[in-house]
Amino acid sequence: MEKTDILIIGGGPAGLITAVVARKNNPDKKITLLREHAQCSVPCGLPYIFNRLDAVKKNLMPDVVYEANKIDLIIKEAISVDTENKKITFGEGEEMNYDKLVLATGSSPFVIPIKGVEKNGVYQIKKDISYLEDLREAILQAKNIVIIGGGFIGVELAEELSEMEGKNVSIVEILDHCLIAPFDEEFAVAGEEKIKEKGVKLYLKTAVDEIVGEDKVEAVKLNSGEQISADLVIMSVGARPNLKLPEDAGIETVEKGGILVDEFMRTNTPDVFAVGDCAETRNFFTGEQNLVMLASVACYEARIAGANLYCDQENLIRNDGTVAAFSTCLDGLVLASVGLNEKTAIKENIEIVVGTSEAPNHHPGTLPNTSLIKMKLVFESSSKMLIGGQVSGPESIAEMINLIAVAIVKKMTAQELANLQVATHPLITAPPTAYPIIKAAEAVL
Repeated sequence: MEKTDILIIGGGPAGLITAVVARKNNPDKKITLLREHAQCSVPCGLPYIFNRLDAVKKNLMPDVVYEANKIDLIIKEAISVDTENKKITFGEGEEMNYDKLVLATGSSPFVIPIKGVEKNGVYQIKKDISYLEDLREAILQAKNIVIIGGGFIGVELAEELSEMEGKNVSIVEILDHCLIAPFDEEFAVAGEEKIKEKGVKLYLKTAVDEIVGEDKVEAVKLNSGEQISADLVIMSVGARPNLKLPEDAGIETVEKGGILVDEFMRTNTPDVFAVGDCAETRNFFTGEQNLVMLASVACYEARIAGANLYCDQENLIRNDGTVAAFSTCLDGLVLASVGLNEKTAIKENIEIVVGTSEAPNHHPGTLPNTSLIKMKLVFESSSKMLIGGQVSGPESIAEMINLIAVAIVKKMTAQELANLQVATHPLITAPPTAYPIIKAAEAVL
């Protein structure tokens, strides 16, 4: 029977980064990565394969990484895991022994049980290359496209499709606003305005009652009674962890979804780790279980697991929970959020104080192509410790949210942020006299 030291099941960002970090930490170990499909899509690039990239295969994860790091890549499906004897079984009945196992099985799109969801012309955003090629061809042929769900993928997809000639694009969102989960209302509305300017129609606080048509989609019936013409429907209502393999193996999972892991990414089963969308995430602030499915979070967890596989107990790297850093770009407007927004902090009964600021992204503001940066920082009231931030502005501010994420993890206070030392330049940053993070912190002080 073939044997490997480290076996990773799953070829998405979590699996890839686990393998690379494991190699850096274990140069003499045999590392094998197992995945079902010959090619893997870049998850974050999926909304852009229909117009900007102009082809599904321009959005592939590079396999050259495996060869460069001496990682064995096997294209087969794992049918079962025997954790007692440390072996997996492939679809052909072949078996492989492992010493350490990392589950990076990812997630699959969630499908709302709407009447008519089985009709031709109803799609999800899957990661399968052939499925995506079929979807892309259907989009090219479609005129009236309805997207169910106004989260990140939904709005990014709507903005992408609105650039294509002859497309009537609509979003149906059951909540008060698109993007309202990670953002406070003023930022969510700014994003909505951008996509409405692109001609996208929004149906907010609205649910889909039925997908209408004979065998193929013809319309979408809303709970208001209104019908929207549709020859293509795309469901973008989130995803669920792929848990069949671990659950069949007796590996513990949690109620809110995901494989139960400790702060070192270990499961309840010896020598078995889990990372990425299939693993539970915990809130950085409360320690409670929450489901945050982001490639950035997956890579963070993967780096921890990859380093901990053969690490001594005293040197293990700890996962302190996710601060959930999000960002998107809609027609040149960047919207980014990290940590607790104002409404979530209030819901959690945290006493807060909020600081806001606005500044041009160039100085002086009379320079060409100058845009406004809007900043909102949320602090715990008594300690003035930063617990959340949101920012909107042009593409040049995209990395600003990562600076805020670092400040949250390091538990910086408003005073420390007000004393922040920053590099500025007239053509590329806000002015040193009104740097948005500093000014928002000063507003609190």
